[in-house]
Amino acid sequence: MQAFYDHKPSTLEAAGNGSYIYRWNIEEIVPVVTDENINEEQTSQWKCQEVTVWGPVSSNKITEAVISELWENNYEQKLVNEYNAALLDVYDEETAATKVAAYKSFLTARNAVKQQVDDDCAELGIN
Repeated sequence: MQAFYDHKPSTLEAAGNGSYIYRWNIEEIVPVVTDENINEEQTSQWKCQEVTVWGPVSSNKITEAVISELWENNYEQKLVNEYNAALLDVYDEETAATKVAAYKSFLTARNAVKQQVDDDCAELGIN
């Protein structure tokens, strides 16, 4: 889920009920100064994506929660089926290339997410 804050949020925060909020893609949104708002106070906001993870927190739990947030449960299976069908010449050449590219794109995106979580967990001392 995408969230907005008036201050830079922490990567991991205890919610107080046994759960933790994990945040990634934390970025500052700097207001654009225009002639109309030049005299107004300009304050930055922070935007991120976040998920709830129940303790005890582990790298695997966070990774699973993030992947579930970004993609439906059966999304990868659908891509794998289409990829296999493409390899078995079920589709015409153009469609097959599209199906193979879609699965490769998913794998690349998922790998980037896993790397981000692994980096954050290493920084936070989470195994």
